[in-house]
Amino acid sequence: MRNHLCLALPVALLAVLASTSVARSIPAFAAQTGEPCSACHIGFPQLTPYGREFKLEGYVAGGSVPGYKNFAAMSQAGFTYLHSKVPGGLAPEFPSNNAWSVQQTSVFYGGALYAPIGLGAFIQGTYDGVAHQFHWDNLDIRLARPTELADKPVFYGFTVNNAPSVTDLWNAPPAWGYPFIPDSLAVGNAAEQQISALAQSVLGVGSYAAVNVTLNDMVYSEVDLYRPLPNHTAYALGVGPEVSVAGVIPYWRFALQHSWSANSIEVGTLGLADNPYPAGFSQGPTDHLRDLGADAQFQWIKPNQAVSAQALFIHESQDWAASYPLGATQNLHDTLNTLTLTASWLGAQKFGVTESYNTVFGSRDKGLYAAAPVSGSANGSPLTNSLTSELDYYPWNEGGPAIFPWVNAKLFIENTTYLRFNGRARNYDGAGRSATANDILFTGIWLVF
Repeated sequence: MRNHLCLALPVALLAVLASTSVARSIPAFAAQTGEPCSACHIGFPQLTPYGREFKLEGYVAGGSVPGYKNFAAMSQAGFTYLHSKVPGGLAPEFPSNNAWSVQQTSVFYGGALYAPIGLGAFIQGTYDGVAHQFHWDNLDIRLARPTELADKPVFYGFTVNNAPSVTDLWNAPPAWGYPFIPDSLAVGNAAEQQISALAQSVLGVGSYAAVNVTLNDMVYSEVDLYRPLPNHTAYALGVGPEVSVAGVIPYWRFALQHSWSANSIEVGTLGLADNPYPAGFSQGPTDHLRDLGADAQFQWIKPNQAVSAQALFIHESQDWAASYPLGATQNLHDTLNTLTLTASWLGAQKFGVTESYNTVFGSRDKGLYAAAPVSGSANGSPLTNSLTSELDYYPWNEGGPAIFPWVNAKLFIENTTYLRFNGRARNYDGAGRSATANDILFTGIWLVF
């Protein structure tokens, strides 16, 4: 069965990042499997075929039970420069520009919990160096089993996780999509879709299955059900206050993958539905939000060169049945859309280049997107367009120093240019700030050890 899967899953699956959490590549997995980071990742965090198979099968390959090698850590430190300063500071206790930060430091458990039954986990806790707060981060505990269906190899499993799409096997969905290293000191745009906003504020259970219909073709499906964390639990885990949503939040994922030679292509769809209460309420009428997305990924991987490209579009329909009568929104019905296109190249397992385009657009609603200095929208529009270029250097992608062969690092430079921000190119906030004022240069190191 294992041999069938090794042939059929080249470039099968992946999950990663988001949310603002970005720890996705950890030495614990390299230590457990005995493979360098480049076996599982194109640079990092993008997964290779082997990396997707490792995740699909429950993080257990090469392991048995927990050991000291299953623990790891990582830190992200960088320097932020904006085109124009932010009055009052980029964040509390930070200057208005030209700021250094250790924006994230994480500890992990990664790998087998009990390999004989396919039980493994990816568990992350993070200290946010900008908010000065520790919180739980990405969680994915899996029980994965092989079987057959009509003589076709199948891997199925069950997951306990804390974010829609954190279980995903490709690098387009929100939890693991670009930017892989978002700058915590950047000026954020006014709008966010539920599929991203719920990360770490919920806990869910789900099931998934991957069927290899041929040696080169795979069908993947997953369904998860989430509930918001109770208020006291949310605060205890550093993600309070509670997200007020009525009932269960269903999330679903379906994908097709075809692989040939050194190539693979995936196309898929994903969705989520929830019924949040208006701000300040925890009972009574609810609003209705529905996210529906489509994604695609292409990879071409050779020993010393790789190309990867992702596309993601998500449409959110917003029915403000509860918020509109309260005057919290201008419209009864709104839409919010996001599109992200990303292409990257890795050469000699050391040098990386990434280009990405992102746009957010939807209904104008001054109740949702009000005018405010720096962060607001003068015309009530969420329209934000940006271009990001990134250069990376990986000194230890094929193995670290002899004393610690599983350490890895990414030295990076990211430059983001805004064409529109919160609705306009100029005076977008009603206080005279232009979109280009938020252009940002972010450089630093992402160290995993």
